[in-house]
Amino acid sequence: MNNLRKTTFKMTLAALLSMGFASGTWAADASCKGMGKQVIDSDLRFSLTHSQIPGELAISTHKMRVAGTQYKLQSTSQAKGFLALLYSGQLTQKSEGLVDSQLGLTPFYYAEQRGKKPVAESMLNAETQQVVFKRNGESAPYEKGLQDRISMIYQISARLRCNADLNIGDTLEMRVMSTGRVAKEVFVLKKLEDLTLDLGKGERRVSTLQFETKPEEAGDETVRIWYAKDLKWQPAKIEIQDADGKALTQTLISIGS
Repeated sequence: MNNLRKTTFKMTLAALLSMGFASGTWAADASCKGMGKQVIDSDLRFSLTHSQIPGELAISTHKMRVAGTQYKLQSTSQAKGFLALLYSGQLTQKSEGLVDSQLGLTPFYYAEQRGKKPVAESMLNAETQQVVFKRNGESAPYEKGLQDRISMIYQISARLRCNADLNIGDTLEMRVMSTGRVAKEVFVLKKLEDLTLDLGKGERRVSTLQFETKPEEAGDETVRIWYAKDLKWQPAKIEIQDADGKALTQTLISIGS
């Protein structure tokens, strides 16, 4: 973290603490208290494929680190084979913030970088309670429980570790910041499904809950995530499908550093 980021973090942390943000004074979902204890260190590797292109296109790594009341989460996808000829560099997503004892992940900084393009950042200004999007200079009001495009995946993991007593059709709603706007994501529990994974020690069947988003606007992507009960509710498969039906899929291939 560079000096500017360190300064920003200290100012944001101080402001959040003064708001009672990290003190647990805001009530969490009554069916899931104490989500902060369910946020754990993670090291996951995924194989990335596309519905329109044969073969493995990239390897994605997800790394979560928790230190006291702070966390850092990073996803890095490195293109390989044919895709590496078209796209140089990596796709990186970063999320940083606090681990609230009741609310779980509370991001204040989110960033994306694609190859050699400039970093696109969004961050919370705790004093004005606004989310600022550096890419377009716009802002949006901060809302309790706000997530970002990568933290939302692991917030649901924590929610399931806390209480996975859900039924088909149940929903988990959250507001999510990208690098240009805040949108509502509604994850619907669609089905219980067994997946076959190869985690480097032969094939293994795991029981999963599959969640799917409801697009907020026409043309929005649909996100599907399979969470594995047998793997401490880590994401076992992540699929992003565009409005034309083309899908990009990450499938878990290893756990551990």
